[in-house]
Amino acid sequence: MAEPIVTERTAAETAAIDYLRRVARNDAVTAAEQLDAAIGAEGVGAIADAFADVCRSLMDRVSFGGGTVDVHAVVDEVATRIVTTAGDDSPDAVDRQRSLLVFLGSEGLPCAARADVATWSATARLRALVACAIGLVGIVAEDAGTAPAAAVETITRPRPARPASGTFGLAWRGPDGFAEPFAGVVPRGYTAHITFVGSEQCSLRSIFARVALLRHAPVTAPATLRAPLRSS
Repeated sequence: MAEPIVTERTAAETAAIDYLRRVARNDAVTAAEQLDAAIGAEGVGAIADAFADVCRSLMDRVSFGGGTVDVHAVVDEVATRIVTTAGDDSPDAVDRQRSLLVFLGSEGLPCAARADVATWSATARLRALVACAIGLVGIVAEDAGTAPAAAVETITRPRPARPASGTFGLAWRGPDGFAEPFAGVVPRGYTAHITFVGSEQCSLRSIFARVALLRHAPVTAPATLRAPLRSS
């Protein structure tokens, strides 16, 4: 289990953690009021950055054993669990969480998810990040067999991205599960899914980092969400 942060948090980080504490205690009204006050004091960009760091930290704790991981299916599953846990009933909630997870995992490097997230208003982006953080807290708590309030207290600042040990490939996925990997012809009703074959336990964030760091120099700090941010 991760150790609690011992260094002093920024005001935006404190506001994000305090919000999650109150939500975990079912004090949603006060949580919303204090978050609105923090946005007014710190700005929507700073609060969004703080929640993005929370999400990255929690993504480091969504883990998988060694072996084959269907990356598409994992993103779908985690996005759906986030939406269910956060109680987000908007029609595009799952799609937004898919894009957000890939964006956060890519460390801000160029990808289709980054282009999608860049079109969102500042308010919409922050709302998605808040829902993502709430959902990931619930997932981490459930997987660890602990209460959400306890999971919040173990949130740390995200470490530098660490790529998972393994390799990528393609497998055909359809109504009957997986077809033969690397088959020469796509069976009817099947689509190609990216798979990651890990040699040891890895996290959701580390799988994305494996892609990002194959294409670019190592990432030394989390990417900011402040630009471009459109007003609502």
